[in-house]
Amino acid sequence: MMHLYKLFLIIAFLFSINILAIADHHESDVVVEDAIIVESDYGNVESDFDLNEAYQEKDYSDIDPIEGFNRGVWDFNLGLDKVVVRPVTRGYVDVVPDPFRRGLGNAIDNFFTTPQYFINNVLQGKMGAAIGTVSRLVINSTIGLGGFVDVATKMGINERPETFGDTLGVWGWKKSSYVQLPFKGPQTSRDIVGFIGDIFTDPLIFIGAPLWGNLVKTAGTAVDDRQETLGVLEEIEKSSLDFYSSIRSMYLQKRTDEIETDKVTDYQSYLNK
Repeated sequence: MMHLYKLFLIIAFLFSINILAIADHHESDVVVEDAIIVESDYGNVESDFDLNEAYQEKDYSDIDPIEGFNRGVWDFNLGLDKVVVRPVTRGYVDVVPDPFRRGLGNAIDNFFTTPQYFINNVLQGKMGAAIGTVSRLVINSTIGLGGFVDVATKMGINERPETFGDTLGVWGWKKSSYVQLPFKGPQTSRDIVGFIGDIFTDPLIFIGAPLWGNLVKTAGTAVDDRQETLGVLEEIEKSSLDFYSSIRSMYLQKRTDEIETDKVTDYQSYLNK
């Protein structure tokens, strides 16, 4: 099974390099300057982007140099989301009580992302954040019942999430193009390389977990992440003139802000601006 997993990693790496070779030929600073006004059925909601001006009058070939490819992958991912991911996530939310869902999400973060956060905080030279991350892991794994209860946050030890994509950004990779990956969704060329780095710092790799264990973890994480955006993405879809362009703009600004502020942001925060 490990041979199959290694083969999967090799294929993913080669695919990513191929996309990067195309995208980075035209890449530029990821800066979103225009504002989009989004009107929704839930009331008039204004955000920092204007679909009509941003995407009908401006040339975004530098930020999105492979837009034709990206839109094709976007259509595939959107179809998969509507047919599989969204119904499964809605069923999960309807059946499983909110406290348990939050607890399970805390446990997933505690065991599968906290070690990665520690490594990337060290690589970025943020030793205080690295020590805090280790403290969170110890406290939540013990007092927090295996991470089910986020005791560390209640004690004032806040999460300091950092991925390898963030690390590359801190190290100087500021220019990055927009890429849509099958199953994975919106990324930047920088984050694709970072994603490969994150794979090799996954705790399941260290313990030699079989391929099926990694697939179960990936599926569970996808559903847990999707429940956080279950309402806002549908709101953006209904109100946008071009759903693809809205997500592209918001995602690029989101990633820029996360690297600059060291905080994870969500789409709702941009929709409400």
